[in-house]
Amino acid sequence: MALTGRRVPLPQDLLVHRVFESHARRTPEQTALTCGDSQLTYAELDAQANRLAHYLISRGAGRGSVIGVCLDRTPELVVSILGILKAGAAYVPLDPTYPAERLHLMLSQLDRSELNVAAAGTRDLLGEASGELILIDELAGALAAEPTSNPDAADLGNEDLCYVVFTSGSTGTPKATAVRHEGWYNLLEWLRLEYRLDSSASGLTVSSFGFDISQRGLMAPLFCGATIHLLPSRAFDPDMAYRLIDEKHVKQLHCAPSTLYVLVDQELAVGGSALTRVGHVFIGGEPLNVSRIEEWAGQENNSCVLLHQYGVAECTDVASSHTLGDYPRYQGSAIPVGPPVYNTEIRILDEDLAEVPDGTTGEICISGLSVSAGYLNASPTDARRFTELPTADGPVSVYRTGDRGYVTAAGELVVVGRVDAQVKIRGMRIDLGDVEHGVRSHELVDDVVVLALADQAGELRLVAYVLSTTGALNTRSLYRKLLHVLPRNMIPQEFVVLDTFPLNPNGKVDRRALAAMVSA
Repeated sequence: MALTGRRVPLPQDLLVHRVFESHARRTPEQTALTCGDSQLTYAELDAQANRLAHYLISRGAGRGSVIGVCLDRTPELVVSILGILKAGAAYVPLDPTYPAERLHLMLSQLDRSELNVAAAGTRDLLGEASGELILIDELAGALAAEPTSNPDAADLGNEDLCYVVFTSGSTGTPKATAVRHEGWYNLLEWLRLEYRLDSSASGLTVSSFGFDISQRGLMAPLFCGATIHLLPSRAFDPDMAYRLIDEKHVKQLHCAPSTLYVLVDQELAVGGSALTRVGHVFIGGEPLNVSRIEEWAGQENNSCVLLHQYGVAECTDVASSHTLGDYPRYQGSAIPVGPPVYNTEIRILDEDLAEVPDGTTGEICISGLSVSAGYLNASPTDARRFTELPTADGPVSVYRTGDRGYVTAAGELVVVGRVDAQVKIRGMRIDLGDVEHGVRSHELVDDVVVLALADQAGELRLVAYVLSTTGALNTRSLYRKLLHVLPRNMIPQEFVVLDTFPLNPNGKVDRRALAAMVSA
């Protein structure tokens, strides 16, 4: 069966930044952004973004171009995102917590990128990037000469790109997913209408910039006419985040379950109630462990609504959502991720793209406005993930997620695992082959197998089983060197050095035997 989200008519103009501009006209003195001691109104943020947009256009930016953004959580980050969108281009989150080598590999996938935005504190990370490097903190004089009016981008359409976000790739090369304006607008409009988010629904950034969930986390408050509060720290600081939630009366958070666990633990440790007063917490990106939040969520004074969501970057981040409640019923069973969002369909299909019987597990395939434009520079294998499905109403474009799931009798989706080797660790989708490629690049590593195994608390961690070229290997040194190759969240937490891999009767590596070595 197909799960069909509510059909909601949308306006003709589906450009997200135009909604921000409308708020700037109607409520110019409303606070749009705070970051530490810095604060910008909607009028001020709009003017700064317009100046940058005009400057970028003068440097060749426009419809069809993509511009990398490597900035910390500062006002300039939001100014850059809006300025790039206003210029008609798409922005690319380049997370400054990633090593320079990883960022260079990402940039190599962007043949349409001739501009990159950085600052004094991040410029070295893009030292090998091709094209012009724009240091936004050195542009004060140049931007002052630019107009504060909205630039003319009349040729920009709903199907043009708004951002490009990277996901992990099995060959060691990250994949650049190109998201359309219409999909992003549909997602943000669903959030606004379904959960009645308005100008009081302020948000706080708690996830890393490179995470697809961060794109809606940054833009959703501005889409609603509310305030976005930036956590003024490159790394996630739970003490600071919790304090800001309390001081700023934050009403919406978008994060992975692992981040929520930390915030819940913080609240329970200090005996506070700031998190219970947050209106909505939208969680997704990895399986939820209900036992980590049940005590907190069950408190009588807790008015916070938790939404357990499912989605992929290739389909604009969120495809379905389930409101959590009655927590004891989740114990020992899979937690639903709900019905689809607006203007979205979810089908459970077999290998031949035929629908499976009701209640049967199959591959989750998504169609509708949220399906992205695909991967930039896609390999033939990756390109086939975006395909067409014949239906009674004609062919429908679908994305094969590679996730396995089934539909409950109540019409809700349940996700049960991956078709391939991709897993989600602390909210980030990771291809184990990508991690293996990075570890294998070390000169002392002959071969490696990486598994995602549950620890005693039931949380997944990466374990690398390594064959060394020398017979001995300093795993601490290996970890330190991998910091220059892989993002921290993709580096295995444990290394097991072996003389040889165990094999199964088919002559393949026996992964069950490897897992037993750690659990034994």
